[in-house]
Amino acid sequence: MRVVHDCIPPDPVANGLSEIAITRKKMSEFKPTLTEEEKAYARALMLALEPFRAIRPTMPLQYVYTFLMVATNEGKGVVGYAKDAGVSPTVMTRHLLDIGDRNREREQGFGLVTQERDVQDLRRHHARITPRGKALMHKIITALKTTPTARS
Repeated sequence: MRVVHDCIPPDPVANGLSEIAITRKKMSEFKPTLTEEEKAYARALMLALEPFRAIRPTMPLQYVYTFLMVATNEGKGVVGYAKDAGVSPTVMTRHLLDIGDRNREREQGFGLVTQERDVQDLRRHHARITPRGKALMHKIITALKTTPTARS
């Protein structure tokens, strides 16, 4: 029968290393995971998201994503955006309301998009970016353009 003994690592302090030397050694062994270029892209994304945080510091990602979906493909209805996002029309309706003129509680929304009634079919609505949404998009674009990136 094999007996396994606990292996106790040697005590670095007992071997003559000070606590400070041990800490410095551990810190000098730290290697960042991301390259400088990857960090530059992460910073660019953070700067691009700052305009959303200015509106609401805890802006849900779903709202950001919904806004960008409307910005890149205006004129769809709730069902079209829901299908593209992989969510139910009920969820997409809430997101569009919350980032729109009036939120689902009929309170002031973020005013980034508006839904216009289809003149041919009054049951349908088409989403579009508002002037406030366009201004937000310009802030995002400016942030993306002015962020320096590292070259590989």
